[in-house]
Amino acid sequence: MKICILTIATNKYLQFVEELYDSIEKNFLNGHEISCLLFTDHEVETSENVRVHYIDHEPWPMPTLKRYNYFVKEKEFILQHDYCFYFDADMRVDNPVGDEVLSDLVGTQHPYQSFNSIETMSYDRNPTSLAYVPVGEGKNYYAGGFNGGSTKFFIEMSEVIADRVSKDLENDVIALWHDESHMNRYMIDNPPTLSLTPSYCFAEEFYGTDYPHEPKIIALRRNTDELRS
Repeated sequence: MKICILTIATNKYLQFVEELYDSIEKNFLNGHEISCLLFTDHEVETSENVRVHYIDHEPWPMPTLKRYNYFVKEKEFILQHDYCFYFDADMRVDNPVGDEVLSDLVGTQHPYQSFNSIETMSYDRNPTSLAYVPVGEGKNYYAGGFNGGSTKFFIEMSEVIADRVSKDLENDVIALWHDESHMNRYMIDNPPTLSLTPSYCFAEEFYGTDYPHEPKIIALRRNTDELRS
């Protein structure tokens, strides 16, 4: 299988990419052909399996809000692969992840929100946003840090979300949790064919605790205010 890894790393987030890529090479879908597509504002060296798409760095939250808009611009390249997976730059694959993550549309249950009631999950409750989720809808709250699927289904989702983000911006609206809010709205209407446990977006601070899921893909502990400055 041909797998495409999608990552966005502008400004100070570039510092995490090498560690992420090294951990993917070691632990993610071994035995498959993996290529990486990096969206960045930095001049970086390319290689045979790393493609770079240069984007402008914009003030937060634009680099995350517009991520699906970026993906749509590389639609033709992504569709050359069988599957694609998005990783936040500040993640690391600590233990082997295999074919159990391969499905048409893959969502990962949020490491914190998964313990909330549906009513208190932080969906966007603003009816002026196209990410709006009224109370009573929803089942799982999915993390934006790791998701993917077959390229056909992933691009279909990307096109819908990109269009909704653009329309919201035209109306001076930004969803509560940016792209993650839009993704959750989409996944309510189009339920993932695979819902992964929080093992695949395991918060680093849970190491050494009685958190009920084993660590697979780690969301690193970091100072987000400093990184986004």
